Amino acid sequence: MSHPIYLSSSSLPRMPEGSRNEWRSFFGHGAELEANAFFPLFWRALFSTSDIRHARFIDEYDIDDEASAVDREECIEDFGADATYPYLVIDKAAAVARLTTRREAILGAVGERYRPIYASFEALIAQHFGDYLLLRTSGLPDAADAEPWLRADLEDIDGLHNGKALESLMSDLARHDVDPVWTLSGLASSSDGAWPTPALREHFPDPRQRKARRPPTTTQQIDEHDRAFAEPKAHAAKSWLDPALEWLGAFVAAGAALGAYYFTQSTWLAVLAFLCVAVALGFGIARLRAPRR
Repeated sequence: MSHPIYLSSSSLPRMPEGSRNEWRSFFGHGAELEANAFFPLFWRALFSTSDIRHARFIDEYDIDDEASAVDREECIEDFGADATYPYLVIDKAAAVARLTTRREAILGAVGERYRPIYASFEALIAQHFGDYLLLRTSGLPDAADAEPWLRADLEDIDGLHNGKALESLMSDLARHDVDPVWTLSGLASSSDGAWPTPALREHFPDPRQRKARRPPTTTQQIDEHDRAFAEPKAHAAKSWLDPALEWLGAFVAAGAALGAYYFTQSTWLAVLAFLCVAVALGFGIARLRAPRR
């Protein structure tokens, strides 16, 4: 099940408020990343506990948006009109400064091999995000109660050399099928290819996109494939016994024909005897030379 959280660009220093119809103009101010029910490590490097704010669930929907009317009613039924959830917000300049300050400590904890992801993430934040960075958490199943673990994750960011703080993350990164880009920094929330960059993806391929070897598709590949199956396999050199059996069969069949003619003076009986003996001997020799299973 999907429980998305988003690292969004914003022109506001707070969560948009549906009671002010601010969602209609929220999107389009910069890049946005997505994760699913977890808080990527490099996102945490942007924030501190002082950046925690609270927003009302009901303000997730513009009050004048008719398409959201049913969602607003269900939201009031589920949470009430005043229930809130925690989120994070910071201005971009402070976020970029934090990434720079924390870079070596974080890479020292998770490993030098992830430096290209961190460097590309820094560039993405600096070049493609808006004036403010907003961590939207309303999609979490425990959004109303998320503040304790949000606060704990942010406190751990400055103590990453503590084994307990990194144990789960390092276990995830050690799996052969893990995408480290997704695990450490999330992915773009749209299919525009903005994140990760092609160069970064080339360095860290997505294991979910690996495909089995494709069947031959070009004419040349198909011809080579067909020839490989059409050409007979090389056999081992024939034994001296093979031609001996063939000659023996020929002599026996000829002898049977001559014998039948001698005793009956009938040509057609001689031919019949030759054919019967030849067929019987041919079948027998074929069975004798057939490979054993």
